[in-house]
Amino acid sequence: MPVSKLGQHFLVNRPMAEKIVTGFLPVQGPILEIGPGKGVLTELLVKYREENPLVLVEIDEILYCDLKKRYENVPKLDILNRDILKIDLKTFFPTLNPDFSRNDTGVNLVGNVPYYISKELMDWVIRQYKAVKKGMFMMQKEFVDKLTAQAGTSHVNAQSTIFRLLFRCEKLSDVQPGSFSPPPKVKSTVFSFVPHDVVHGEGIDAQDLYIFLGKCFGNRRKTLVNNLAGEFGEEKLRDLFQELRINLKIRAEQLQPGDFKNLYLQLKSHTVV
Repeated sequence: MPVSKLGQHFLVNRPMAEKIVTGFLPVQGPILEIGPGKGVLTELLVKYREENPLVLVEIDEILYCDLKKRYENVPKLDILNRDILKIDLKTFFPTLNPDFSRNDTGVNLVGNVPYYISKELMDWVIRQYKAVKKGMFMMQKEFVDKLTAQAGTSHVNAQSTIFRLLFRCEKLSDVQPGSFSPPPKVKSTVFSFVPHDVVHGEGIDAQDLYIFLGKCFGNRRKTLVNNLAGEFGEEKLRDLFQELRINLKIRAEQLQPGDFKNLYLQLKSHTVV
């Protein structure tokens, strides 16, 4: 597949690449770079990673071959011509503790992500969050703004809510179009994320919670009660909302992530606090 068909914009701003890698490192455990492209981040990761194993996943066959020639003799470095969305971290890194406790060393993710897979890649991260130790991505600024949106704003949605429940996020820097070749028409943003224990510690199935959130945001013009009434019953929801001190007229985008978690837990247990 030609490079242009993959939506790639290669980072050529060396100081920005240095900023990304030095902000990402040091880490413990394996590093997985997603879409290394022409290797501007890879070169710095190899230089500064210390003893961390490094895995490169590149879907473009031409770029993969170039990387293979360049790094084939570098120790503790694997290069794969694969689709990252089809890789399961738990299978790919079998030495990870199978219960993925937060004390275990997880996988550290880094990459300049093609815009066209942004949502799908973050869904991939959400599905596998227990195996993620740390992440640092560069994505389209507009997408990152939506992903990190706060409750009460028009950008908040099911994905941003589950992401905030699973990860602590910090924006590192905005990146101008001129930092890339070819330059995109929009700005990019570099951001980091690390998991926290709020959901993991309570034994919540993150994917099931994500499905529940999708129902909550099903029709943004409706109240949260109306969006959920078909499945859980309006009377039950009204009683539960009153117990949880949630406004009966509230819409999904107005509710805090922690309130969604509590509502989900109560509906799943069929009890009222």
